[in-house]
Amino acid sequence: MAGIAVVVVAATATAWLLFHALRPNLFDGDDQTLWGFLNRAFLHFDFGRSQQGSRTPVAELIRSGFPNDVAVLAGGLAFGVATGVSGAVWCSRNPRGWASRAIQGVAMAGLVAPVYVVGLMSLLIFGEDIGRLSLGIPLRYVDFSESLTGWLKSIIVPWIVVGLPLAGMCLRTMLGQMVEVGDEEYVRAARAKGVSESAIRRRHIAPAALAPTAMLASSAMPVLITNVVLVEQVFSIDGVFHDLTRSIGTSNVPLILGMTAVGALLIGLTTLLFDLLLLWLDPRVRAGVTAS
Repeated sequence: MAGIAVVVVAATATAWLLFHALRPNLFDGDDQTLWGFLNRAFLHFDFGRSQQGSRTPVAELIRSGFPNDVAVLAGGLAFGVATGVSGAVWCSRNPRGWASRAIQGVAMAGLVAPVYVVGLMSLLIFGEDIGRLSLGIPLRYVDFSESLTGWLKSIIVPWIVVGLPLAGMCLRTMLGQMVEVGDEEYVRAARAKGVSESAIRRRHIAPAALAPTAMLASSAMPVLITNVVLVEQVFSIDGVFHDLTRSIGTSNVPLILGMTAVGALLIGLTTLLFDLLLLWLDPRVRAGVTAS
């Protein structure tokens, strides 16, 4: 956790230095020095006031929007990893079959398709009142406090849109790893003992292929945060990153710095989560930690 704190402070300080070097006229008072800003922001949780609209304190915007950011990111992360891993396990039964090829094609499309396009097309196809195949997906984000059912209906598609590129990456990586691991000696020994192919995939091949897949997913977290930013704008989700584009256009430095801190925190927490998962999956990592 100390490492995450260092990363958050360092990322925010770097953003402050860049702004101060390029636009020093945007700073005044305590913000004229880096230490003054860091002291106020991280010791007193005061990033200043947003320079848009009613000039709401940035800390208040973070408090109100952070739960929505976590919900969108966590759901997209869960969808991406679960869909990619399960799809890879299914495709590994016959990697060259037409059904497997079709799934891999969908994964590639999800990997390269722009988030804006996928989000807008989802609304145009399934959106309430405007969709060709309307599934009642609200065009407006429904807060959890308003209605649990409405919140679930409004958040499912954002989860899919956020996690789709991650699902494509996980599927392709894990499928390749499973094909490679399938030729290992211990797998051939299990086949020689008469263990069924489904049991071999589940007990021997999949766990070995999960470790590199988890490492890839961990490195993809900055991309996932970018997807969260775009999805919050497309689906009007009231998160911290909802006004990022307008904040950049209006040089709303206090809010941008607050967003930087939140983004670094989310990346740090998710990276820690994957590190713990890797520690659990790979005995070699556990052995290294024990030895150190």
